[in-house]
Amino acid sequence: MDIPIAKPLIFPKGVRFPRKNELPPGNEEGLERISRANIVTGYIRDDEGGAGFKSYFEANVHAPNVFEVFRELAESLLPDIAAPILGLEDEDPVFGPYTTRDEALTVFQPHIDALQNDGFLEFGIIFASDDKIEEIYVKASKYLQIWTNQPEIVSAVLIRNSIPRSRTLEFIDEYPMVSLSLDPGGNAHWPSVTEAIKTAFDSLPAAPTPNVN
Repeated sequence: MDIPIAKPLIFPKGVRFPRKNELPPGNEEGLERISRANIVTGYIRDDEGGAGFKSYFEANVHAPNVFEVFRELAESLLPDIAAPILGLEDEDPVFGPYTTRDEALTVFQPHIDALQNDGFLEFGIIFASDDKIEEIYVKASKYLQIWTNQPEIVSAVLIRNSIPRSRTLEFIDEYPMVSLSLDPGGNAHWPSVTEAIKTAFDSLPAAPTPNVN
């Protein structure tokens, strides 16, 4: 397998750097910082661990590929039981009920474009049991956070998707940033998406009972 190389990141449609006239007067420092930004594909890995997980990852993924990488990680890391998560920038996320992993992923399926591009929406999936956790979460600026006890699987999925390991990595939300919603009518799109996904949470089947040997 070829070793992937870092490439300039394709941003979401709803996330960008501010233009000069969108910054407060006298904020030359912000413009200077933006001019030096080097936001590329890649991932960083921290193996110090924490409560319930061995390793923590953060990854920059091209916006059009975010959901497929998210899905592949979920199918590779989580068991058949999982709960979906829906978030909004700067607000506490809402956890859906535990259901099958495939059903948890299905609630997001009609909204992939918004989830990958809307500058306010966040989403994720989780399984936690016996003091261990597997969680994948996509922030509003569309980089991935991963808490896991299977770091080699995470690394393999990311490399397979042309996302290289990096010693350091910059993220767009470290800089002045403009967040936009995507409704073509000029209205915020995220309210209708969040309402639809929360309604789908209410219709999810109960998680299957684990087999006991």
